[in-house]
Amino acid sequence: MIIPIALFAFGAWLLYLERELIRLGLASYRWAKTQGEIVDSRNDSFVISGVGGSSGKSGGVPVMYKEFAHEYLYHVDGRAYRCSTYCFGGWADRADARYLIGTSVVVYFNPRRPGEAVLRRGIQLGAIFGIFPIAITIFYFVRSWQT
Repeated sequence: MIIPIALFAFGAWLLYLERELIRLGLASYRWAKTQGEIVDSRNDSFVISGVGGSSGKSGGVPVMYKEFAHEYLYHVDGRAYRCSTYCFGGWADRADARYLIGTSVVVYFNPRRPGEAVLRRGIQLGAIFGIFPIAITIFYFVRSWQT
């Protein structure tokens, strides 16, 4: 009984930690859009040694996390803004975002604070991962009540 409760608490804790990303992700659906341009691009990939071997399944092979960061320029009401937010989610949600410098992109920006912008609006999986432990717990309790 303690494991399902701990799993539920863990999921709730994850959602609590990501509450700002969830709020921004939901709000971004109502944001205005404009054209922007990629002005800088860098590879922020990183390797963590030993993590792959901690489970005993990868034989100690270092694990590489791929992440690309892009800075884009856009204009709102004649004023230029620069931002580097790709999406409101975890690093895995940004891993596939590869743009060349000079690429034209659609930028979604907060009309109340035009300096707040994103290239991929909405809530991404990394921000709501806490739902999975909660769902598992609910499924467990529903199944145990049925028997």
